[in-house]
Amino acid sequence: MAHECAASEEAYEKATQIMSTQVSIPTSSRYNATYDGKDLHHALTALAISNAYAESGMSDLAIQVRKAEPSARVPCGSWVRDAVEKVEESRMTLMLNEAIRSTLDEIKAFGVFATSVMAGLDKHKIPRHDPTTDRGHLTRGKHERGTTIFETYGSLQCVEEGMRAQIACEHVGLFDENSELVEKLVTRARLEGVRISLLLLDREFFSCRVINQLRMLRQLFLMPCRLTKGIKAALTEYIQGKRPMISRYVMREGGSEAESSFTLVIFPKAGCDERKEPDPVKRFIPFATNLPVDKILWNISMLPKDYRKRWGIERGYVEVEKFRARTTSRNHTLRLLYFFYALILYNAWLLANLTRVYRLVRFERRFVSPRLAYANYI
Repeated sequence: MAHECAASEEAYEKATQIMSTQVSIPTSSRYNATYDGKDLHHALTALAISNAYAESGMSDLAIQVRKAEPSARVPCGSWVRDAVEKVEESRMTLMLNEAIRSTLDEIKAFGVFATSVMAGLDKHKIPRHDPTTDRGHLTRGKHERGTTIFETYGSLQCVEEGMRAQIACEHVGLFDENSELVEKLVTRARLEGVRISLLLLDREFFSCRVINQLRMLRQLFLMPCRLTKGIKAALTEYIQGKRPMISRYVMREGGSEAESSFTLVIFPKAGCDERKEPDPVKRFIPFATNLPVDKILWNISMLPKDYRKRWGIERGYVEVEKFRARTTSRNHTLRLLYFFYALILYNAWLLANLTRVYRLVRFERRFVSPRLAYANYI
């Protein structure tokens, strides 16, 4: 227990130090100023961990702190919110990306990204119910929780067990293309020295532009296909015995001259038969990939298992939500900070686990890498 408490304290202190250094939010520099930048980041961390709104969260924190130390002073929620909202959005974006990079550097010190890793790329959508005219920062989607308007972020996360770090994140606006999002996130990962052995995407990214962009980046990928007219025809051919399980497929998008080709791999849907699904086409799952055919054939049963690892990013989003402070503010700088703060604290959580394992390894005098030790201890 002592090792765990010390590791958590060390990791979160590192996170606070990184945020105070990289995300420099101006506060009053007058001689009689009560709070400074470090107090601001301590307050933001408290709000994130408690999933609280600024005003109510800081009021509750003040009550708890004053029980232990009656003379202690805690900043109010409006001071925290006002300090953040004064920062320009473009400057905040640059600072937050630097903060994620710094947490990755701390994680890489444990050898987590010494070899290539599988990563998942997905969009995280936060429903927006407030009436707003700032549509450029928001996206539209299927009706969910009473709205079709969302605040959307695209994120890239390692999906391998025990090392699910947030690698990069990008805000997605109304007019942003999926292909541009993929290019930005994969490029940023490479700049950070993270090598992706296989990129896992969901069918939302199934398009000619995305596939062509991944080919230009020379990035191996795996994603399920949308059941377009052409894919349905290919599945029908497979059912009739006219198309092999692994084949070359050329996709053309209607209304444009876009064209792409990829390897189509067809798998039967687990536990699906005529009684559950009368449509024979829907009894199969088609995957698009650019993996070499010989690599697919070497162990074809591993492909669905590899793709199931993408659920690591879905579970990651659940954990990220546990670290996200709440707000009804329409200020995009504040909302951007709250979401990125959650990602950074998620990385700090992983860092705390790595630190704890490293302490246990040293205590037991076992000379193994922290990455291998972590895989055994979790």
